Amino acid sequence: MSQGLRSAGALAGGLSPRRASRGSLAFWLYFAAAAALFLLEVAGSDLPQRVRAHANDLVAPVLSVLERPIRGAQNGLERIAGVSDIYVENQDLRSENDRLRQWREAALQLARENERLRQMMKVPGREVPTAATGRVVGVGGGAFERSVIINVGAGDGVRRQWPVVDEAGVVGRVIQVGQWSSRVLLVSDLNSRIPVRVERTGALAIAEGQNSERIALTYIPQGSEVRVGDRILTSGHGGVFPPDLPVGRVVEVDDDRVFLDAAALVDRIDYVRVMAYEIPVPEMVDGPALPPEGDGR
Repeated sequence: MSQGLRSAGALAGGLSPRRASRGSLAFWLYFAAAAALFLLEVAGSDLPQRVRAHANDLVAPVLSVLERPIRGAQNGLERIAGVSDIYVENQDLRSENDRLRQWREAALQLARENERLRQMMKVPGREVPTAATGRVVGVGGGAFERSVIINVGAGDGVRRQWPVVDEAGVVGRVIQVGQWSSRVLLVSDLNSRIPVRVERTGALAIAEGQNSERIALTYIPQGSEVRVGDRILTSGHGGVFPPDLPVGRVVEVDDDRVFLDAAALVDRIDYVRVMAYEIPVPEMVDGPALPPEGDGR
């Protein structure tokens, strides 16, 4: 009776007695094989590793075949997502292109208006040609002089007092000219004096070298406001430096003392540009001849 109940329970559970016994036997065989491989690996045998290698060789082709449809589906999804991203990026680029086109038209219009006004007012252009481009080849002077030697000179068209700049701003001015080399007095030298203006307010001042990393701003007009971060440009006064060249930026304001860091890389200068700047001499206007002195008529 009990045997019949067990058979009925097995059938009710969906498994025949014979299939259940096979599953139990397979489980114990797998368990025994796994235990044997574990003991062999603990004992230092290389048999488990060889078994794993053969198993990987057998399984790898199957996994490769099964991976193909999954990889294809992933690539398809990535392409769909990529098309969507490209569409959004294309829309952004079109919008940016439209904005740049508007800015370009506005810039061209301003340039045309500026040129017309310049011609109407007879204002000369501020473009300063380059006399020569050279490289720093030595440090000149002594302990109390900040100067460098560049490898361009009179043979390259360089003259005394011409301004020297790098890609960031004013480096200094030419003080000695040889045939193939020149000496440049740096803006940080104690003897350097450059007429400047504060870009934000237009206040005039003098940038004086201190033989240090910083430059002092002196002769500031009474009541002028100078703030940390203000940009200092050449004013064009004095006839050595053209206007609007970057000299430095204010880093310290202490009562009446104002200091700025040089815009140019004065401590690690490499290539420099000598500007052929000369103040144009005004032409004499011919007028009516004056009568000679003593002429009684």
